[in-house]
Amino acid sequence: QMSMVDHQENNSIDSDLSSNSSIGYSAEVIRLSDEVFQLQKEKQKLLEQIKFKDQVLAMLAHDLRSPLTASSLALDTLELLEEQSQKRQKTIKLKEQLYKQIKQQFHTMNLMITDLLQASKSINAKVSVKHQSVDLSLLLQEIVKDFSERLDQKKQKAKTDIPKDIPLVYGDPELIRQVIVNLLDNAVKYTPQGGIITLSILHRTMQKVQITISDTGPGIPGEKQEQIFEGHFRLKRDQQQDGYGLGLSLCRKIIQSHYGRIWVDSSDKGSCFHFTLPVYKQ
Repeated sequence: QMSMVDHQENNSIDSDLSSNSSIGYSAEVIRLSDEVFQLQKEKQKLLEQIKFKDQVLAMLAHDLRSPLTASSLALDTLELLEEQSQKRQKTIKLKEQLYKQIKQQFHTMNLMITDLLQASKSINAKVSVKHQSVDLSLLLQEIVKDFSERLDQKKQKAKTDIPKDIPLVYGDPELIRQVIVNLLDNAVKYTPQGGIITLSILHRTMQKVQITISDTGPGIPGEKQEQIFEGHFRLKRDQQQDGYGLGLSLCRKIIQSHYGRIWVDSSDKGSCFHFTLPVYKQ
């Protein structure tokens, strides 16, 4: 017969086995729960990346309309000049300007198409930065000149404050151009007729240069000034606007890829968008 001691030992073994089984089961449940949680996080991240990619594609596709329209108008004007067969000096100069404009607009479209192709390659597409020295003063002046027609249409004035001793910055000139164009496009869009837009450069430290684009538009509420840089966020005033431009979320991504930061100061009398870029070290 089984002794009391043997019976107790068997019960103890059965209890230990049951306990170990329970612990093992609990550990497996915890592990699976962790895996499910990680998968849910990865799924959410992928959904956000897909949404951001779709926004970028829509933004760039919309922005292709502007240079395409400008080129079309320039060609129409050239056709009229040919029909009139005028050979005066003014006509020759105008033709040269129109040809130059068309060439620049086609160049802009080519860059945008390149961006579209890059963005469509992968939902994890990163900003590809080709670093070199950039003359911000020259770049800013070129962009303002390209916007002259739009500014004239709204009777707006663009003022520049660019010190002569501003150093070169280290970055990708085409990406920096995209950021400035987007910010200036928004400034023109939201500044009323006859308003003033100011573009300035400040050598903040030995390592950083700050670019500021200010407008006299309706401003941005304080509680929204950080949210506007999120890919999915739009102000109420933007709901009726046609298209997004390149978008402030993409601007932030570009500036962060240059080791800088972008932010806005705003009141009910306008907005000042600032961003920083590293100084070029020879």
